[in-house]
Amino acid sequence: MNKKNLSLLLLFFCFLTGIAYGQQLDDKHVKIEITVKDGNKPITVQVRSSSVSYSKSANLTAKDSIQKNYYIAIDLERHDINLLTAFAKNKKGLDGQIMMIDTQGKTLPRKIEFKKATLDALTDQFTNDYSSAYLSLNCSGLVIDGINIE
Repeated sequence: MNKKNLSLLLLFFCFLTGIAYGQQLDDKHVKIEITVKDGNKPITVQVRSSSVSYSKSANLTAKDSIQKNYYIAIDLERHDINLLTAFAKNKKGLDGQIMMIDTQGKTLPRKIEFKKATLDALTDQFTNDYSSAYLSLNCSGLVIDGINIE
């Protein structure tokens, strides 16, 4: 009787762990990609996470109002050589977009378009079991889901 209870308890525990693990896998159902246009050649890279910010000072002069302050931070598993090369050789900036697509169709896709993005900062992090790469882009224009941000 005791072995039967222990076996049922072990089976129940394995079942619960499988459910919990399955729910963790379910959390990664959003596919994020950045695409930039290097001449006629598109470069597409998988992104782990991304954030967008826009800041406008209240004390702008007419001369300063021309400058736009759009920033995009991108977290990658590792740097893509083609993407880095494109930003390194295009000092005037690259146009592109970030697409977020729910592979299960639970949420609507998101599209962030940017104009004349230049590489503002670059970070690489390495450990013995993990690596991460970050890009910070400064852009002259930003369109989020069809809405021009000014």
